Amino acid sequence: MMTTGCSMGAYHALNFFLQHPDVFTKVIALSGVYDARFFVGDYYNDDAIYQNSPVDYIWNQNDGWFIDRYRQAEIVLCTGLVAWEQDGLPSFYKLKEAFDQKQIPAWFAEWGHDVAHDWEWWRKQMPYFLGNLYL
Repeated sequence: MMTTGCSMGAYHALNFFLQHPDVFTKVIALSGVYDARFFVGDYYNDDAIYQNSPVDYIWNQNDGWFIDRYRQAEIVLCTGLVAWEQDGLPSFYKLKEAFDQKQIPAWFAEWGHDVAHDWEWWRKQMPYFLGNLYL
């Protein structure tokens, strides 16, 4: 089963996948912000916020059961590099670093400085990535 999403939906898609890799074996997340602090501001001291902030909890995820399932999954995160995409870039790059460190294969795609945070691009990206996964 796959989870997908654009913008805030990308955040949810990745969060659901990372928390339930027994249910989801594929994820395509387009133009997401994966740091819960972006949405809740200074209320970060709450454990529920941490548990739903992929950019934070992935670093401490050392359970072999989860890591093995992540490694067997198909993971795509994509972002453009203009205007509204800028908010998501820090968490995009931190996740890439965490996945690399944990040897979790994932496709972190940057689509360039002309690619906006908009349906026009998501309508191009989703078919592209779906066509390149092993469905």
